[in-house]
Parts: sequence; structure tokens; C-alpha cells
Amino acid sequence: MKKLLVAMLLLVLLTLQAPDLRAAETPLPIIVNEYVNATISTEGFGYLCGPWNVTGYIIVKNNNTGETVSDIWIPINKPSGLTISLHYAPSYATVSRGSPPSYVQADNSGANEFWHITQLRSGDNVTLKYAYTGSGCAPILVEERYDPLKIVDGVSSTVNVKLNITNNFGFAVDVKVKKVLPADNGVEGWSNIAGNPRFSGTPSTNVGGISYSSDYKELYWTNDGSWPDGWFTLAAGGHGNSTFSITGTPALSEVGGETRKITLGTVYIYLKAERTFTGLTIGKVFAVGDASVEAKKEQDTTNPNQWKETLVFYDTSAKFKYDLFNTTVWATEGNTPSPAILGSFNSTQRFNITQLSPGGSFSSVPSTFTYNGIPKIWALAKFRITNDQLNGWWNYNNFTSVWPNGDVYYRVYEEIWAVRGYLVKAKKEVVSESPSCYVLGISLENLGQWETPYLEFYDVVPNGFSPDPAGTEGNMIFTPHGMLAVDVNPSSPPDYSLITSPAGYSRGYVWKAYPVPAPQNGFAAYFKGTGSGNAKSIDFKLVDGSTVTLSVYPVDGSNVNIGGTTYAEGSSFTLGSGPSATDFTVAYVDDNLTSGGGWVVVSAKGRYENLNMDVYNPIFVKYRVCGSGVYNATNLFMVGVDPRNTLDAIAVSSPNTRIGFGASTLEPLLLAIALIVSIAGVLARRKR
Repeated sequence: MKKLLVAMLLLVLLTLQAPDLRAAETPLPIIVNEYVNATISTEGFGYLCGPWNVTGYIIVKNNNTGETVSDIWIPINKPSGLTISLHYAPSYATVSRGSPPSYVQADNSGANEFWHITQLRSGDNVTLKYAYTGSGCAPILVEERYDPLKIVDGVSSTVNVKLNITNNFGFAVDVKVKKVLPADNGVEGWSNIAGNPRFSGTPSTNVGGISYSSDYKELYWTNDGSWPDGWFTLAAGGHGNSTFSITGTPALSEVGGETRKITLGTVYIYLKAERTFTGLTIGKVFAVGDASVEAKKEQDTTNPNQWKETLVFYDTSAKFKYDLFNTTVWATEGNTPSPAILGSFNSTQRFNITQLSPGGSFSSVPSTFTYNGIPKIWALAKFRITNDQLNGWWNYNNFTSVWPNGDVYYRVYEEIWAVRGYLVKAKKEVVSESPSCYVLGISLENLGQWETPYLEFYDVVPNGFSPDPAGTEGNMIFTPHGMLAVDVNPSSPPDYSLITSPAGYSRGYVWKAYPVPAPQNGFAAYFKGTGSGNAKSIDFKLVDGSTVTLSVYPVDGSNVNIGGTTYAEGSSFTLGSGPSATDFTVAYVDDNLTSGGGWVVVSAKGRYENLNMDVYNPIFVKYRVCGSGVYNATNLFMVGVDPRNTLDAIAVSSPNTRIGFGASTLEPLLLAIALIVSIAGVLARRKR
């Protein structure tokens, strides 16, 4: 399967010391970043799912407090399937997984893994790493669809692009998108001329705003369409859809000269969400900073055997608030902290006894005990840095990577086939003549640089219509008639090749044509009426690949004015001179033009040397069909490309807007869609 686009979500590792921007003022931030890594393949008309995974980092940072933080316990609620390891630690710190003290465990009943850091000096960080392997499709799906799927070397082409983003996370995601086109003077397979390629037309989107840069080399899809700007939000399961166009001229000579894929630019998709994809969460962190504790004893002046003991705790940090959750004071007879004198042990533990700001202090209520001697007084205070965004520790849970400012990006590398060969386009136009009768025009042209092999193209009539052979095939026009390679009844019209009965349709017509020349090309166009008021500017492609643009309008049902000169149906004329001289034939002028709209066909002439015959570009078929019921456009069109020539030929959809309506039940948009059929029959013809 040939892939026209590969979208990659890349893992971006910046300096891990650079925390989430929201943590800039937090003294002890705990930052969880998850990077979603995926490879998504699409062919310009959809996407395929590839392997993906999540890499996570837990960053514990002493954010330039000027103080040392010690005895740090990081409780983690770790989903199954994750393995956490040490990624980075300063040399002086010991970092290990282990069993925490009971008071840490008691306040983190949901945690199933604990990591301990002995010491973390000002400005330093410890980073833990984990990984998760996903299954199925990546949680952010990026899909692009191109029309056409292939463009021709050396021919200015416009590619219409639909970019879709689907949020498969279980929570809302903030998004912004930038698309950058290749440089004007690179070696990517585009002609080195100013503004090639460039964005064209007017972009649109269903959410946020979208616009182009002033040089039309970048596309911005943000909150209001400018860059840089804020985010637009996709809800869980939500879709962001945008459409835009790119116009440019390929130059395969830059990249080897043969048919190949060339870049269509790069899309950067930035994502942001304040939670983890895996569900990993951090519990209540325990850590200590600068503090002091005092033990006071006081002898009763009236009873020398009665003593009072008091604990005093000081928050000596300049940065941190503290939660004091245990105060214990006791007395002993000897110089060791145990055993305690009976009645002297007094302890309080709860979350929290009190909270202290930097410089604050706390004194316990003096407790009394009796001892006949001189006791030693001991005091123990247990505290932790408060969960406070400005004066303590704080959790910052993000998913995806940090690029460049706390954001994430997908890089979508886009490619499109540039064809050095022939490019076949078939277009069907439908005009209502009455509520039950329709006139159909089908044109087949070669947009490429090389002559095609023998071709087949076909049309179908939906059920509900019963074409009258006398009124349909009998009046069918195939022009230039000499391009019809096979006619079932060459002795007399109708001018069709084969009639089929495809399932679900009343009838199908198949025309087998001789090779279509290139690059010279004329036109098949529908005019609403005669006279200069209905004139169109039309490009004539010459045999050397150059283009001449002339004003064209039908004079009447038999004549057409081209560049100021009137030509009758069947006459020929030449445009260009020397190596560019190209012969054209006025192949058809619709006699309905005098009473309404109709077609004009002017075909460029080439030479098919194998049979020593003239061949033409484009070919045109017109016929009339009547029937009862609704002309159901949803069943009208078929698509096909000869699989033996997929690199060289493609039928291109070319919507038509020139449609009249005689019944309210018509579907105008679908009726405007082009019939796309081109089946190359070169191998079969070689057997003749």
C-alpha cells in the first residue's frame, strides 16, 4: 500500500529542569509530563493506526529557594502496566523506592508506590521516568484528505486539503495548529519560483479561527486564526475540521526526475491538558525544610519534685509554610531518649495540629509530671511542607510533551504524488431539461505530460429511469468521433461502445477511446447562453507545455468566438508558433445555446504514431435521458483506475456548479460531483 502521508507524533525532550510555566513561583513543584508518541499513516484519503506509547516524567524540583529540602517522600498512585525508574538525580542525593513511615502511609491510602529523596538543594531536581504501551489507535487522530491525490510535474495545480483532528482522550484537550509549506528555493520537488507552493483560496474551520500568513507560506489554526494566539478546545471525542488549498508547480527534476512523492509541507499540532492520560497521580508529599525545635523544662517552686515540659517549634524557612502534625515531649533519667519517665510522655498527632508561615512558631501546652531528681527533657516535632502553590509543594499534572513553552506537538509530514506521465480527468455534468428529462455532458481530458494508453470511461443511469433507445442512444454525441476506438455498430450511430446492466442501475455506457495526447489540451465548457456577456477566460495548453489564455463565447448554435475570431463547428485553427504551434479543432457547438445553455468543445490535436492517426484532447459525450422518479445522484457516479498504472494515471474529481434544476427533489451538490472513471487498456491493445 503506497502511503502519501505519514503523520508522526514525536517525543520532544527539552531540558527537564525547565518546569511547567505555571510552576514558576512554586518553591517545590511536582511536575508530571506525559509524552504521547505515535506513528500515524494515511494515504491522502484517510488514516491507518500504528504503534503508540506514553513516556512519563515525574520532576521534583527545588525551585531556587535558596534552601535545602530534605527527607522527601513522593507517594504515587500508579496504574497497572507502568514501571517507574530513576532518570536523573544529583550526585549527593540518594533516591530509592521503599516503604514510607507510617505517618506518610496513613495520609496516602491510595498510593501504591513511594519514592524517597534524601536531599535536594536549591535549583536542583530529581526526575523519575515511566512508560506505557498503548493498543489500537493513538488517542489523537490526525487525518488529511487530498483532492486530487496526484499532481503533474511542471503543471500548476491546486490541491484541496481537509485536515481533521479527533480527540480520543477521555477529557477535553486544548489545541492549536500551524502548517508550514516548503521553501520557495529548496530541493523538495517544487519549482524554485517565488510563492511556490503557497496557500490559496479561503480556509475554513468548524472551531476556532484559521488564516494564512502574509506571504501565504504558513497556515494558522488557533482561537482567532492569528499566531501566536490562544487555544481552541476539543471536548472528549470531539472533532476539529478545517479545509484549505495549496497551489504550486512541481519540479521532479530536483529529486531525480521520475514519478515520486514530494512534500506537501509540515503540520505542527500543539496540545495541552492539565491531567495525565495514564491516570497516574501524585499523593500528599512529605518533605521538610529549615526549622528548629526546643524542649523546655520548669521546676515547680513550691514542689521540687513536680516538673513542667514544653515543646516549641519554629518555622525558620524564608520560603515554606509548614504543617505541624506531631508534637511529642517527654523526660528520661539518663542521657538517652528512652525509657521515658512514667507520666512524662505526652504526644499529639493529627493532620494538622497547626500551619505555620515562614518565621512563625508554635508552643505546646505545658504538661506536668512528678520526678524525684533532675530529668532530661526531650522534644520531637514532625512537620511537612504545606500543599500551597506559592509557599509549598504543588502538583502540576500535564499530559504530552513540553514544547516549546509547556505545550506539545505532533509533526505531520505530508507528501503527495507528483506524476511524470499522464493524468486523466473525467467530469460529468447534469442539466435538467424538464421534471423527467435530463441532458448529460461527460468530458474526458488528459492533464498530464505524456500520451495515455487506450482508455475506457463509463457512465450509469440510476434505477427509476428507462432510457428510450430512440431518444437516448440515437441522439448520443461522441466527439471527436475519430477518438472512439470501439463502436458496437460502426455502420451507423448511436456513438457508444458498450451497454451494460450494472446492479442497482438502469443502464451503463462504456466508451473505449484511442490514446489521448498531451500536454496539448483544449476545453469542454458549459455556457449559459450565447454572446460576449457569457464569455469565459479559458486556458489553452500548447504542445510545448506553455499556456495561452483567451476569451471564449458561443456566437450561436454553430459558431464560437475564440480570442476575437469566430470559428464554425468543425473548423481548425493554430495557436502559438514554432515549437509551441498547436492545432485545435472546434469539435462541438451545442445547438441548444440559442435557446438556453449548452456545451462548447475545442480539442487539441496530437498524433498517435502507432496507427498513424490524429488523436484529440479532450473527448466529449452528450446524451439525453428521460424517466420517472427522482434522479438519484447518490447512485449516479462510479470511480475506477487501472491498477496496472496507478503511479501514472489518476482520475480527478472536478465538481461542476453549472446545473439547472427542473424538480425540487434534485440534490444539487451531489449532482455537481464529477464522474471519475479512467481505465487504461494499453496491455490489451498491445495484444492486437
